[in-house]
Amino acid sequence: MDSCAVCGCAASQRCGKCHLTAYCSKDHQKHHWKAHRTECSPYRVSQSEALGRYMEASRDIPAGEVILKDSPLVLGPRQVTMPVCLGCFTPVNGTYSCTACGWPLCGPGCQGNSLHKPECHLSQNRASKVEVHKFMQVNQMYECITPLRCLWLRDNDAPGWAALSLMEAHQGHRRATNVHEMNQVNVVNFMKQYLKVTAFEEEEIHRICGIIDVNGFEIPGPNILGLYGKACLLEHQCVPNTMRTFDSNFNLVIRAAVKIPKGHHISTSYTDPMWGTANRQLHLTTTKYFKCSCARCLDPTELGTHLSSLKCSQCSEGLVLPSPSPLNPEVWACNSCQATQTTDHVEQFLKQLGEKLVMLKENSLGISESFLKSTSSRLSENHYYRSDVKLALAQMYGRGGGNSQQQPDLKDLPKDLLERKENLCREVLELADLFSPGESRLRALLLYELQATCRERHRRLPKRLKNTAQSRQMLQDCAEWLKEASGILQRESPLQDEYHLGLQAEEELNEVTSVLARLR
Repeated sequence: MDSCAVCGCAASQRCGKCHLTAYCSKDHQKHHWKAHRTECSPYRVSQSEALGRYMEASRDIPAGEVILKDSPLVLGPRQVTMPVCLGCFTPVNGTYSCTACGWPLCGPGCQGNSLHKPECHLSQNRASKVEVHKFMQVNQMYECITPLRCLWLRDNDAPGWAALSLMEAHQGHRRATNVHEMNQVNVVNFMKQYLKVTAFEEEEIHRICGIIDVNGFEIPGPNILGLYGKACLLEHQCVPNTMRTFDSNFNLVIRAAVKIPKGHHISTSYTDPMWGTANRQLHLTTTKYFKCSCARCLDPTELGTHLSSLKCSQCSEGLVLPSPSPLNPEVWACNSCQATQTTDHVEQFLKQLGEKLVMLKENSLGISESFLKSTSSRLSENHYYRSDVKLALAQMYGRGGGNSQQQPDLKDLPKDLLERKENLCREVLELADLFSPGESRLRALLLYELQATCRERHRRLPKRLKNTAQSRQMLQDCAEWLKEASGILQRESPLQDEYHLGLQAEEELNEVTSVLARLR
């Protein structure tokens, strides 16, 4: 029997919203609401043999609602990083170091930062101060910092350590990997031999490294990784129903991207939803140690988009797909003429093409368009390589700027290229709405680019056509797109460029609204 949150007596009633907090009477529930409302959760934690602990909606959750706001148990630099200040994470060059331990900081203001306390205290086991000599490049010395901050909880924050200890480390999978060997050298041996930290057993340190790798969230912008006690329970799906952002205090905020019905699992994506199945599976198996078997991963067509399909070289209309399953393809077979290619051949072809994609010159419209042209007969129209380039082009066209190509601003973009930008936006948006549905960051960015093309087309209309029903509808569409994009992007941290683009979208929405008012 549950206990009443007010008096502690046996309770048979539960909060109607979160279904978690119990009460012995309606009076006690009403009395407790003022305190409980800030904690009332639209989810409950459930458990299954297949998934372990996971979250499910305890009631219908509308799109846009905050499901949880999770403060970090631990914040630290990413495992692969150049030297950064251990108080604020800005890059450092060695001009100032902590007077107590020797780790470089940005200045004396960060020496007393509580984040720096664990490694500062533990590094003082050395007879001399820490010395860092390699700056402005990746430095392996920093791989120990976040593990040290996790281990610090053991003797200094019992609730935090308990929450951390519940996280999965997948030690059995990691022992035979290069990652385990690198952690032995760069973390375990460094801590024991250089820092003289002997309070923790090797197995304990390795387990913490596993917890960080499996459960850590990279925070966009700053070079920071966070561990969160609640968010780690989110189940992975390749078509997630939530979006995650971080506020200015590095709290992780999870919102419903679409309506989540009561009883449905609450999910996020641990990969880029616009990656193909093979790439997503590789990332999940090497970093999260599981193979995803969601509906999208089991479908060779990726929900009818053919995001990973190739064009058949033997017939004109066929597409080549993994067979019998994308999770374990024996061959790749044409869906029209049944011609086959070996898995090794396909993987080698995609590897070579991927290397070319990486080498594409940033902001190079011509080279990007050439890539699309050269792959049109080899990859499906929506192939993830092509979609990646289309997304880049949709954002580059009309951007202007001072690069060597002297790309035109949107107002100077030729009509055919303006149409090209709009078509690219619509093509990628159709995929984004399928794989990252609802109120997603990618949708907002594409809507912003789409409205820009539509507004420019309206600006170029002859004066006699400016106040027609069709032209007013163009502006009305722009207003709706700007409103949606602004709302989504302003949920990002003020530290992010996306947040400021959201503010810009709001200003442009006001401009469009004013124009519409004058036209009516």
